[in-house]
Amino acid sequence: MNRFTNIQSTLRKAFTAFAAVVALSTLTAGNSAAKEILLPDGMGGVPDIGTIPCNIFTQMLVIGPLGTRHSLLTWAEGYLYAKTDRSMEELVSEANAAGAGWSFTALTDHFVSYCQEHPEAVTKSAVQDLAGKLTTRR
Repeated sequence: MNRFTNIQSTLRKAFTAFAAVVALSTLTAGNSAAKEILLPDGMGGVPDIGTIPCNIFTQMLVIGPLGTRHSLLTWAEGYLYAKTDRSMEELVSEANAAGAGWSFTALTDHFVSYCQEHPEAVTKSAVQDLAGKLTTRR
Protein backbone atom coordinates (compact mmCIF):
# COMPACT_ATOMS: atom_id res chain seq x y z
CA MET A 1 0.00 0.00 0.00
CA ASN A 2 1.49 3.33 -1.00
CA ARG A 3 1.40 6.48 1.08
CA PHE A 4 -1.46 8.08 -0.95
CA THR A 5 -3.68 5.00 -0.56
CA ASN A 6 -2.93 4.93 3.18
CA ILE A 7 -3.97 8.61 3.54
CA GLN A 8 -7.16 7.97 1.56
CA SER A 9 -8.02 5.01 3.76
CA THR A 10 -7.42 7.01 6.95
CA LEU A 11 -9.51 9.94 5.70
CA ARG A 12 -12.34 7.60 4.65
CA LYS A 13 -12.39 6.00 8.12
CA ALA A 14 -12.32 9.39 9.84
CA PHE A 15 -15.16 10.73 7.68
CA THR A 16 -17.26 7.61 8.32
CA ALA A 17 -16.75 7.95 12.08
CA PHE A 18 -17.58 11.68 11.95
CA ALA A 19 -20.75 11.05 9.93
CA ALA A 20 -21.85 8.41 12.44
CA VAL A 21 -21.32 10.79 15.38
CA VAL A 22 -23.24 13.59 13.64
CA ALA A 23 -26.12 11.26 12.75
CA LEU A 24 -26.32 9.86 16.26
CA SER A 25 -26.20 13.25 17.95
CA THR A 26 -28.86 14.61 15.58
CA LEU A 27 -31.17 11.72 16.33
CA THR A 28 -30.75 11.83 20.09
CA ALA A 29 -30.24 15.49 21.00
CA GLY A 30 -32.74 16.96 18.55
CA ASN A 31 -35.66 14.89 19.81
CA SER A 32 -35.09 15.23 23.51
CA ALA A 33 -35.31 19.04 23.72
CA ALA A 34 -38.02 19.73 21.14
CA LYS A 35 -41.61 20.35 22.08
CA GLU A 36 -44.11 18.80 19.71
CA ILE A 37 -46.13 21.10 17.45
CA LEU A 38 -49.54 19.69 16.70
CA LEU A 39 -50.50 20.63 13.16
CA PRO A 40 -54.15 20.87 12.09
CA ASP A 41 -55.51 18.10 9.85
CA GLY A 42 -54.24 18.35 6.30
CA MET A 43 -51.01 20.14 7.23
CA GLY A 44 -48.66 17.20 6.89
CA GLY A 45 -45.62 17.45 4.66
CA VAL A 46 -44.60 20.88 3.43
CA PRO A 47 -47.54 23.25 3.88
CA ASP A 48 -48.18 26.46 2.00
CA ILE A 49 -46.68 28.90 4.50
CA GLY A 50 -49.47 31.38 3.78
CA THR A 51 -52.04 28.94 5.15
CA ILE A 52 -50.35 28.24 8.48
CA PRO A 53 -52.63 29.28 11.34
CA CYS A 54 -51.14 32.17 13.29
CA ASN A 55 -51.24 30.24 16.57
CA ILE A 56 -49.08 27.52 14.94
CA PHE A 57 -46.75 30.12 13.39
CA THR A 58 -46.25 31.71 16.81
CA GLN A 59 -45.33 28.30 18.26
CA MET A 60 -42.99 27.63 15.35
CA LEU A 61 -41.05 30.80 16.16
CA VAL A 62 -40.23 29.43 19.60
CA ILE A 63 -39.49 25.78 18.83
CA GLY A 64 -39.33 25.57 15.04
CA PRO A 65 -36.54 26.07 12.56
CA LEU A 66 -34.46 29.25 12.83
CA GLY A 67 -35.48 30.40 9.34
CA THR A 68 -39.21 30.58 10.07
CA ARG A 69 -39.38 34.39 9.91
CA HIS A 70 -37.28 34.47 6.76
CA SER A 71 -39.47 31.79 5.14
CA LEU A 72 -42.60 33.86 5.67
CA LEU A 73 -40.88 36.99 4.40
CA THR A 74 -39.75 35.13 1.28
CA TRP A 75 -43.30 33.87 0.74
CA ALA A 76 -44.59 37.42 1.29
CA GLU A 77 -42.22 38.75 -1.37
CA GLY A 78 -43.70 36.41 -3.97
CA TYR A 79 -47.26 37.06 -2.83
CA LEU A 80 -46.86 40.84 -2.91
CA TYR A 81 -45.14 40.74 -6.28
CA ALA A 82 -48.04 38.71 -7.70
CA LYS A 83 -50.57 41.15 -6.23
CA THR A 84 -48.81 44.47 -6.95
CA ASP A 85 -46.37 43.66 -9.79
CA ARG A 86 -43.71 45.31 -7.61
CA SER A 87 -40.91 43.76 -5.62
CA MET A 88 -40.69 43.89 -1.84
CA GLU A 89 -37.58 46.03 -2.26
CA GLU A 90 -39.56 48.60 -4.28
CA LEU A 91 -42.44 48.64 -1.79
CA VAL A 92 -40.13 48.99 1.21
CA SER A 93 -37.98 51.65 -0.49
CA GLU A 94 -41.04 53.76 -1.31
CA ALA A 95 -42.49 53.35 2.17
CA ASN A 96 -39.14 54.22 3.75
CA ALA A 97 -38.80 57.27 1.50
CA ALA A 98 -42.10 58.40 3.01
CA GLY A 99 -40.65 57.91 6.50
CA ALA A 100 -41.79 54.39 7.41
CA GLY A 101 -38.47 52.89 8.57
CA TRP A 102 -39.00 49.25 7.50
CA SER A 103 -36.16 46.76 7.96
CA PHE A 104 -35.94 42.96 7.92
CA THR A 105 -36.57 42.94 11.67
CA ALA A 106 -39.48 45.39 11.45
CA LEU A 107 -41.11 43.43 8.60
CA THR A 108 -40.85 40.09 10.35
CA ASP A 109 -41.81 41.61 13.73
CA HIS A 110 -45.00 42.80 12.02
CA PHE A 111 -45.87 39.19 11.15
CA VAL A 112 -45.16 38.08 14.71
CA SER A 113 -47.21 40.88 16.28
CA TYR A 114 -50.10 40.34 13.90
CA CYS A 115 -50.17 36.60 14.59
CA GLN A 116 -49.98 37.11 18.35
CA GLU A 117 -52.90 39.55 18.18
CA HIS A 118 -54.91 37.36 15.75
CA PRO A 119 -54.18 33.71 16.63
CA GLU A 120 -57.26 32.54 14.70
CA ALA A 121 -55.99 34.10 11.43
CA VAL A 122 -53.60 32.56 8.92
CA THR A 123 -50.18 33.94 8.04
CA LYS A 124 -51.48 35.20 4.68
CA SER A 125 -53.59 37.68 6.66
CA ALA A 126 -50.44 39.03 8.34
CA VAL A 127 -48.86 39.50 4.90
CA GLN A 128 -51.99 41.25 3.60
CA ASP A 129 -51.96 43.55 6.64
CA LEU A 130 -48.31 44.37 5.97
CA ALA A 131 -49.13 45.05 2.30
CA GLY A 132 -51.74 47.58 3.40
CA LYS A 133 -49.19 49.34 5.56
CA LEU A 134 -46.54 49.37 2.82
CA THR A 135 -48.82 50.63 0.06
CA THR A 136 -50.80 53.25 2.00
CA ARG A 137 -47.62 55.27 2.65
CA ARG A 138 -47.18 56.11 -1.04
